[in-house]
Amino acid sequence: MIYFKEMFTRIGFILKTTPRRSKSSEPLLALQVRQVAKESLGKILREYPEDLDKKIKVKSFKNGVLVVIAPSLLSAELHTRSEGLKKDINKGLAKKVVEKIRFRSS
Repeated sequence: MIYFKEMFTRIGFILKTTPRRSKSSEPLLALQVRQVAKESLGKILREYPEDLDKKIKVKSFKNGVLVVIAPSLLSAELHTRSEGLKKDINKGLAKKVVEKIRFRSS
Protein backbone atom coordinates (compact mmCIF):
# COMPACT_ATOMS: atom_id res chain seq x y z
CA MET A 1 0.00 0.00 0.00
CA ILE A 2 1.16 3.48 -0.80
CA TYR A 3 0.22 6.35 1.46
CA PHE A 4 0.37 9.91 0.23
CA LYS A 5 1.21 12.75 2.53
CA GLU A 6 -0.93 15.88 2.24
CA MET A 7 0.37 18.05 -0.53
CA PHE A 8 -0.86 21.33 0.96
CA THR A 9 -1.08 22.51 4.53
CA ARG A 10 -4.41 23.95 5.61
CA ILE A 11 -4.38 27.66 6.46
CA GLY A 12 -6.05 26.99 9.81
CA PHE A 13 -3.16 24.75 10.83
CA ILE A 14 -0.61 27.35 9.77
CA LEU A 15 -2.40 30.07 11.72
CA LYS A 16 -2.60 27.95 14.87
CA THR A 17 1.08 26.98 14.73
CA THR A 18 2.44 30.48 14.04
CA PRO A 19 4.50 31.70 17.01
CA ARG A 20 2.37 34.20 18.90
CA ARG A 21 5.26 36.12 20.47
CA SER A 22 6.74 37.24 17.18
CA LYS A 23 5.45 40.37 15.50
CA SER A 24 2.97 39.36 12.84
CA SER A 25 2.41 41.36 9.75
CA GLU A 26 -1.01 43.02 9.62
CA PRO A 27 -2.52 40.70 6.99
CA LEU A 28 -1.48 37.60 8.94
CA LEU A 29 -2.82 39.07 12.16
CA ALA A 30 -6.11 39.90 10.42
CA LEU A 31 -6.38 36.27 9.22
CA GLN A 32 -5.72 35.01 12.75
CA VAL A 33 -8.36 37.32 14.21
CA ARG A 34 -10.94 36.32 11.60
CA GLN A 35 -10.24 32.61 12.18
CA VAL A 36 -10.60 32.90 15.97
CA ALA A 37 -13.69 35.12 15.58
CA LYS A 38 -15.38 32.48 13.41
CA GLU A 39 -14.66 29.84 16.06
CA SER A 40 -16.00 32.09 18.84
CA LEU A 41 -19.12 32.95 16.86
CA GLY A 42 -19.61 29.23 16.21
CA LYS A 43 -19.79 28.62 19.96
CA ILE A 44 -22.50 31.26 20.34
CA LEU A 45 -24.45 30.11 17.28
CA ARG A 46 -24.92 26.58 18.63
CA GLU A 47 -27.99 27.98 20.40
CA TYR A 48 -29.56 29.09 17.09
CA PRO A 49 -30.83 27.29 13.98
CA GLU A 50 -28.06 25.93 11.74
CA ASP A 51 -28.89 28.10 8.73
CA LEU A 52 -27.94 31.32 10.61
CA ASP A 53 -24.31 30.24 10.69
CA LYS A 54 -24.15 30.64 6.91
CA LYS A 55 -25.61 34.16 7.05
CA ILE A 56 -22.92 35.58 9.34
CA LYS A 57 -19.63 36.78 7.85
CA VAL A 58 -16.55 38.06 9.59
CA LYS A 59 -15.87 40.83 7.09
CA SER A 60 -12.65 42.54 8.16
CA PHE A 61 -10.23 43.43 10.93
CA LYS A 62 -8.27 46.66 10.95
CA ASN A 63 -6.89 48.96 13.66
CA GLY A 64 -8.40 46.88 16.46
CA VAL A 65 -11.93 46.91 14.97
CA LEU A 66 -13.56 43.66 13.87
CA VAL A 67 -16.49 44.00 11.44
CA VAL A 68 -19.15 41.29 11.40
CA ILE A 69 -22.06 41.22 8.94
CA ALA A 70 -25.26 39.47 10.02
CA PRO A 71 -29.05 39.77 9.65
CA SER A 72 -30.37 42.79 11.57
CA LEU A 73 -32.06 40.93 14.45
CA LEU A 74 -29.07 38.69 14.93
CA SER A 75 -26.73 41.70 14.78
CA ALA A 76 -28.67 43.23 17.67
CA GLU A 77 -28.45 39.99 19.66
CA LEU A 78 -24.73 39.62 18.99
CA HIS A 79 -24.17 43.26 19.93
CA THR A 80 -25.53 42.53 23.41
CA ARG A 81 -23.00 39.70 23.67
CA SER A 82 -20.12 41.63 22.14
CA GLU A 83 -18.08 42.08 25.35
CA GLY A 84 -18.04 38.33 25.99
CA LEU A 85 -17.28 37.66 22.34
CA LYS A 86 -14.43 40.17 22.39
CA LYS A 87 -12.95 38.56 25.53
CA ASP A 88 -13.23 35.10 23.96
CA ILE A 89 -11.48 36.23 20.77
CA ASN A 90 -8.67 37.96 22.65
CA LYS A 91 -8.29 34.91 24.89
CA GLY A 92 -7.98 32.71 21.80
CA LEU A 93 -5.27 35.00 20.46
CA ALA A 94 -3.50 35.12 23.86
CA LYS A 95 -3.31 38.93 23.70
CA LYS A 96 -5.61 41.94 23.53
CA VAL A 97 -5.96 42.61 19.82
CA VAL A 98 -9.67 43.23 19.27
CA GLU A 99 -10.72 46.50 20.89
CA LYS A 100 -14.16 46.87 19.32
CA ILE A 101 -16.62 44.77 17.35
CA ARG A 102 -18.97 46.43 14.85
CA PHE A 103 -22.02 44.58 13.66
CA ARG A 104 -23.53 45.55 10.33
CA SER A 105 -26.84 44.36 8.94
CA SER A 106 -26.82 42.29 5.79
